[in-house]
Parts: sequence; structure tokens; C-alpha cells
Amino acid sequence: MVKVTLVHASWCHVCPAAKKLWNDLRSEHDFDYEDIDIDTPEGEALSGKYSIMSVPTTIIDGEVAFIGVPGREEALLKIS
Repeated sequence: MVKVTLVHASWCHVCPAAKKLWNDLRSEHDFDYEDIDIDTPEGEALSGKYSIMSVPTTIIDGEVAFIGVPGREEALLKIS
């Protein structure tokens, strides 16, 4: 099963749109999903591991797939 991790921040103005996109897709498609605030220890660990320089960043199956908010169709292609 595909694993999607969204790295976001509470202070990010764009991040809610990314969260909405992935939550909407999750309600229609079967994949594992988690969102992690970059300002938490887990978020900081992911930031170091994947060299994340901006949020939102989407990691799919252990690889950075998107920086910013992807288009719906582009996101669907990555999880299909």
C-alpha cells in the first residue's frame, strides 16, 4: 500500500490546501496517510533525512514527491 506523508507547519499559509487535498484523496482512494508538523521532533528528523527546505513537502513511499501543493491529477498519478 502506498504511504503518503505530508510535512507541514502551523505557520504555513499554503499547508492547509495540501492537507485538504490529501484528506480528500484519502476519502476516495486507499493509501496510508499521515501529516507531520515540521516543528516537532519527528518533523525535524524528516527535515534532516530528506533535506526539506520548504513546506508543504509530500513524501510518497520514502521519496520526496512534491514541494508545494500538487495538482489533484498529478497527486493521483503518484498514488495509483
